[in-house]
Amino acid sequence: MKIRTLSPRLIIALLLIAVPVTAAWATTRDEAEQAIAEAKAMREKAAAAGVEGSMAGEMIKEAEGLLPSRQYTRARQIAYWAIRQDEFAMQALSGDITPAAEDKAAVAEAMIKDAEAARERAASVGGEWRDVGGLIKEAQTLAGAGEFDKAIDAASTAKFQSERGYEQALAERNADFPDYMRK
Repeated sequence: MKIRTLSPRLIIALLLIAVPVTAAWATTRDEAEQAIAEAKAMREKAAAAGVEGSMAGEMIKEAEGLLPSRQYTRARQIAYWAIRQDEFAMQALSGDITPAAEDKAAVAEAMIKDAEAARERAASVGGEWRDVGGLIKEAQTLAGAGEFDKAIDAASTAKFQSERGYEQALAERNADFPDYMRK
């Protein structure tokens, strides 16, 4: 069986094709700044409409804080969520939300409260897992943006991890090193 090696020309040709394609997926600083500017404009529009208690302002600050560390894609995503939060809050204020959305909103809020309670229970025995706080914050953000299905999923995951963390902490509470490890 004869093994062929790739010629240097073929490798260079593949790289010339692959590098521009991957660059198309990346978010540039300009795109992130544009998304943040759109979020700020929506925030002003929502504030003028009388929307209060939205997390959008905090999210815009968080997105701006990501720019120096070149996390442009994440900054754009957070700015998008801020826009969705204000859009949803304006719809709620005008009464344009359907009853089904209100039901999902109630389910999402209940799941977030359950997840937070489970997190506190796990933390009380030293069993809070690393990602739970972030999942709860993400669920709150998504619920505020009107993306209730995703919020319910995130809150459900946080609750599950909190329950497993609590069980793990209790199971390992009296664990000790075996005798052969102490020698």
